[in-house]
Amino acid sequence: MAPKHHPTPLSGGDRKALGKELGKARAMTTILAAKSAAARAEGEALITQADRLLCESGNEPMRVVSP
Repeated sequence: MAPKHHPTPLSGGDRKALGKELGKARAMTTILAAKSAAARAEGEALITQADRLLCESGNEPMRVVSP
């Protein structure tokens, strides 16, 4: 997604307010990206654990059948 272009306001107060809002938006983007990475890592760990448990459950009938 391309960044949006906002024309710079002419008045000093509006420029200051725009700068403040852009700073808040960048900070929120950074925070959300960090949370997303943490959630993704946690999800991948759960998927790995589920795969391991599935393999173990598939091996269990072989152990029971073998004398």
